[in-house]
Amino acid sequence: MALRGRRRYEFDGLGGPSYAEEQVLNQGKLVIVFIFGLSAVMGGYAWWHHYTQGRRCVEFWGAETGELIRYAPQVEVLKLGPPAASDVEAVQIQGDSYAILDRNDITATPGLVHARQALIEDASFLWNAEMAGSSNWQYVLRFSDGEQNVDVAIDCDSGRVQLAGGDKIAMLKPHLSSAYATRLPTWLGADANTSLPVETATADTP
Repeated sequence: MALRGRRRYEFDGLGGPSYAEEQVLNQGKLVIVFIFGLSAVMGGYAWWHHYTQGRRCVEFWGAETGELIRYAPQVEVLKLGPPAASDVEAVQIQGDSYAILDRNDITATPGLVHARQALIEDASFLWNAEMAGSSNWQYVLRFSDGEQNVDVAIDCDSGRVQLAGGDKIAMLKPHLSSAYATRLPTWLGADANTSLPVETATADTP
């Protein structure tokens, strides 16, 4: 009887799957379930990692502003002067109007992606630093998408950054502050294609 039962699975004249084929199909299903499960785990980890990398920055900039900093199709660097008269193009920072003395479109600048990414990573900032003294806003990075734009004011002397029109100030880590202080004036000049070095732009660089 056992032999006849085995033959019924292996030589089913009705065209059904043999016992061996059923085993292969079951194994295939397990592989598919495993792949989907692994994908879900990896997707969850990626979300968690992204969230923990930028949670403080989202609170500081706001979600929409952070998206523009990272993905806006146009980026300009603006050189600021002293508080300006009303008939001069200016940027409002902490209630003062700073004249725009010079500007340059740096959208295609090599390495700009690292400079943008550094602004939206928690590890780029000294969140508990004391803000002693006044700020000396010298530059603005303007991120634009159509009629939407975001102005990030930068004080290269102290490493402070602020959303123009906002009231929150954060402080960059010294190596990043130094990198911006070097590159921002360069990006305004003829050598605008000079990039922010990858090793310097990485927030975790000591």
